[in-house]
Amino acid sequence: MASTISVQEIRALVDAMPGLGWAAWPNGNFICQSPSMEDYTAFPSSRFVEREAYTGKFAWNELLHNEDYPRLEKAWLEAVESGGTFDVAHRVLTGTGIFRWLRTAARAQTDPTGRIIFWLGTCLDIDDAVSEMKASQEREKALQNFIDAVPVPIWAADKNGDPLYFNQALRSQVGIDVSHDKNSATLTLDQALAKVIHPDDLQNVSSALKATFAGGEPFMKKYRQVRADGTFRWTKGETNALADEEGSLVRWLGVAQDIDDEVTAQAAIAEREARLALIIETMPGLLWVSSPDGQPTFFSRQLEQWSGLTVEQITRRDVDALTAIIQATIHPEHQEDVETSIRKSFKSGEPWFKRFRQRRFDGTWRWLEARMEPLRDDRGEILQWYGLQVDIENEFLAQESLRASQDKLARASRYAGMAELSASIAHELAQPLAAVIMGADACRRWLEMIPQNSERAKQSAESVVRDANIATEVVGRIRALFQHKSAGREKVDLNLLIQKTSELMREGLASTRIRVELELETQIGLVSIDPIQIQQVLVNLLHNAAEAMSGQLAVERVVTVRTFTAEAGIVVEISDKGCGITDIDRIFMPFFTTKESGMGIGLSICETIVVSHGGRIWAENTDPGARISFAIPTACRH
Repeated sequence: MASTISVQEIRALVDAMPGLGWAAWPNGNFICQSPSMEDYTAFPSSRFVEREAYTGKFAWNELLHNEDYPRLEKAWLEAVESGGTFDVAHRVLTGTGIFRWLRTAARAQTDPTGRIIFWLGTCLDIDDAVSEMKASQEREKALQNFIDAVPVPIWAADKNGDPLYFNQALRSQVGIDVSHDKNSATLTLDQALAKVIHPDDLQNVSSALKATFAGGEPFMKKYRQVRADGTFRWTKGETNALADEEGSLVRWLGVAQDIDDEVTAQAAIAEREARLALIIETMPGLLWVSSPDGQPTFFSRQLEQWSGLTVEQITRRDVDALTAIIQATIHPEHQEDVETSIRKSFKSGEPWFKRFRQRRFDGTWRWLEARMEPLRDDRGEILQWYGLQVDIENEFLAQESLRASQDKLARASRYAGMAELSASIAHELAQPLAAVIMGADACRRWLEMIPQNSERAKQSAESVVRDANIATEVVGRIRALFQHKSAGREKVDLNLLIQKTSELMREGLASTRIRVELELETQIGLVSIDPIQIQQVLVNLLHNAAEAMSGQLAVERVVTVRTFTAEAGIVVEISDKGCGITDIDRIFMPFFTTKESGMGIGLSICETIVVSHGGRIWAENTDPGARISFAIPTACRH
């Protein structure tokens, strides 16, 4: 061995080690210790390497606690024999005369062939950690003793939810113990619950507890729990997590309070109140009750939530409660009428009915319909008044919106049907124009005859005039039909106008399996436009996009409407997935059309409307389909 590495080299290696180091030969005999270890123990290095020849006991046994030396010597000799790692915690006598815990570890140093040359070991002072662990154990024991002394049933579980112990109050309550010791088997969570929870409640409690242990909502349940005498009583259980200073979960603590008497009493009260509560709380309206003289005494839960007021808030005021509630909730325009009429009913005993605006909890005014009827005894005396209010604001708004939508839809439908009307108009114009041509040709032929037939030529000329007047009247009717007189421009949310227009046309487009998708940029602001005219543009463009896909069976029938802001202003794009536009440069020309039944009026009118708003309109082909866009200049924004 000395030929492989000298003692001086080993000593130099040990002396260079940080902390407490030492070295030993392959047979376990010690070679040296570091100066820092000698200073730590005050045990001379000359004796450190000694070993009794007869007993084989190492000289450093004098440093070790009597309880630790046999264990450490056995572990060291086993490591030497096996060549494995040596790692043992033990107490050692320091130079100050006190014992401190060390953790000693050693590893065999081998040559390339695997032969052990020597052992190299270190010692680490772990006394502070051991002391803290013992102190923690003492604190835990003290805490458990404290919990046992608390007259509230308490239980503890580990991080996974398996029970650790029941305190004395809980052990007495349920008649069993789950504390872990060498004489009792460890109970799992499911086993412990099966012993203490009523079978009908077991699944609910188990699921809730496991959800809590998995990081869910805190556990808080009422359930039936077994008692030491075998009976079941209602119990309220709650659970909280116990964490260390770093916030790491240590264990779970829970309480199980007996609430059986409280539950029994509440059940009796609930049974008496159930029917009345069911009637009041399930009524689809706002219910209130007044005394015979008209002072409010009860508001239903729905009325309190709707109004944000309670009877207690009203009756605490230094004024008449009825006057207070009217002044606090009824719109000023209706207060006098409501108070006069309702007091008249209280005085006469006649039922009361009114519609008025009332303030909701959020400060908004909403239309309500209110009715009130008296409850009389056998002698006809009024015991109290019952009132019911129904919020009808949505119905009013729906009716107004429906009327407005129907009016706009009627106008939009008139413009959307321009393509179909064009065919009829062309047919109507064709007849007088053909007659004009025929009459003019006849007149020419009568005049070219030799001799001229002036009388017949005159008659033909008169027919030309007559038929030309008919054509003029037709044109006049066309102009009257398509002339739109706007009520003026107004500030409009263009996105909202697009949404309403698509809603109005949705049913008709859906019948042809066409879907409208909206991609609207938010907060584009209001624009000053004629909404009817712009809606006419939207309807026409949507109809054109839908017709472009009418014969396309293989593609998804989607019309996309998009809004965004650009240098040109607020831009509206309407895209389809049809076959594209032919002669795209001519589509805005009056009477130019790519449809078999069209006359090319629609897009021309669209251009006229957009230009009248200071904007422009353009078209482009996409792959697949086409896109028509128009822009309203930013000068129109507000």
